[in-house]
Amino acid sequence: MMGKNKMTASQIDGVNYKRAKTWQIALAMMTGAGQMVFYMLMASATYIGNANFGILVAVTGIIITGSRIFDGITDPLVAYVIERYNGKHGKIRIFMMAGWALMALATTLMCNIFPNFGFKGAVGIAMFVLAYAIYILGYTFVGVSTSITGNVMTNDPRQRPTLSVWSTAYSYLTPMIMSMVSMAVILPKHDFIQGTSYFAELNIVVIFVSLVFYLLACIGIAPYDKAENFAGISVGAAEESKVSFKDMIALIKENKELQRYMVAACSDKLAQTIGSASVVSTMLFGIWIGSMSISSILSAVAMLPSIIFAVIGAKIAAKKGNKASMCDWTKVCIVLNVLYALFLILAPVSEIGGLMNGTATSTALAGALALVFVLFNFGNNGVKMVVSVATNALRMDIVDYELDRTGKYMPAAVSATYSFVDKFISAFGATIATACVALIGYTTTAPQQGDPLTTGVKVMTVFLLIVCPIIGWICTLVSMKNSNLTREKMVEVQKNIEAKKAKNN
Repeated sequence: MMGKNKMTASQIDGVNYKRAKTWQIALAMMTGAGQMVFYMLMASATYIGNANFGILVAVTGIIITGSRIFDGITDPLVAYVIERYNGKHGKIRIFMMAGWALMALATTLMCNIFPNFGFKGAVGIAMFVLAYAIYILGYTFVGVSTSITGNVMTNDPRQRPTLSVWSTAYSYLTPMIMSMVSMAVILPKHDFIQGTSYFAELNIVVIFVSLVFYLLACIGIAPYDKAENFAGISVGAAEESKVSFKDMIALIKENKELQRYMVAACSDKLAQTIGSASVVSTMLFGIWIGSMSISSILSAVAMLPSIIFAVIGAKIAAKKGNKASMCDWTKVCIVLNVLYALFLILAPVSEIGGLMNGTATSTALAGALALVFVLFNFGNNGVKMVVSVATNALRMDIVDYELDRTGKYMPAAVSATYSFVDKFISAFGATIATACVALIGYTTTAPQQGDPLTTGVKVMTVFLLIVCPIIGWICTLVSMKNSNLTREKMVEVQKNIEAKKAKNN
């Protein structure tokens, strides 16, 4: 006897959900790969500034840090432009490709054109700042425009979380492949010197590879990038139905669900940024464990477990709802990290580094500790990934909630609001970590491998690595406690939207 066909989400919920094909999602999410390609190049901005413009590394660092303010300001401005634009052929592709063009122009000025003029001193700084500002503007155009892709392509609660699976896979694979190309193929051709000629050639590769990713993304997005998919359900004249600055401000002031989400996501992001600061990694691996190479090994092999957990997270969020998945797995994060802290404090974890340098007092003990340590790290990354998948999908739910609440469709505004606060908060992460390590004596120098393992180092490592994230997760649970965006509520929201659209038509 043949089994019954599995019921779809539309049949179960009684909503005519919009779904995208898997291959379309796979292509559409390549926008993230395109951004990572540029990011890999711009991660060397201090080297570019020094080699091509003669700017001191410290000065370049100040410029890049200061640019975060401009970066944050551009988010709401670009979101406003995107929300107001109503082209008959949609808006995602045109703004995405405009962003790519601006980024390509900026990196070409930095790496291929300006170096030929020999700009140095104040003029060199001015030219570098100009090119970097153009890059930020382009990156923002791409980031804000592509952040609305998920809302446009699907509103199926079973499918939305899968978008994060593809973006996660690309975020791991792209840097790995580009690093291999740059370090193993391009750099040897320039005598292993990251100088002007190296960056000139690397930039050509970056522009070409990113263009391929963005064109493939355009193919995936094309069937959904239509004017009718960006329409709200407001009743009134066409101009009145357009999103205004007043609507964007009202979104922030009146949408309680967005406010809760912002507190949850941003407090968590700040805590995670603090915990992932380089000084924290050095104290854990270089001083406490006794081997920085272990950090490199863990990072290299973390890709597969993270992707697997992203898939698991998508399935959990699809079944339980994004808010429930986010909160439930945040609790798991807290419990796991409490156990991780106890392990670090009570176990002789310095024995783990002994496996790498031959100083372990007991190979069996060191091996067992290393296994537990690796499991804690993989498990920690995994549960964080489950939370991340649900968090990203929940942002799409908030867009639909706002559409039902006000009739205004503002995916770019919601995304830009989060990004605006996120960028400002994240900028303080490394600063807070640096200030904290100063309390234990690192006022003129940074922690280095081989420094004495003191009680202060242990306490500060646990505080920054584990306690800060736990505080962020507690903020998440408190802020989301009264959230109404359950799976059942989102079904109701989708039914309301469907009914209102049918009535207006």
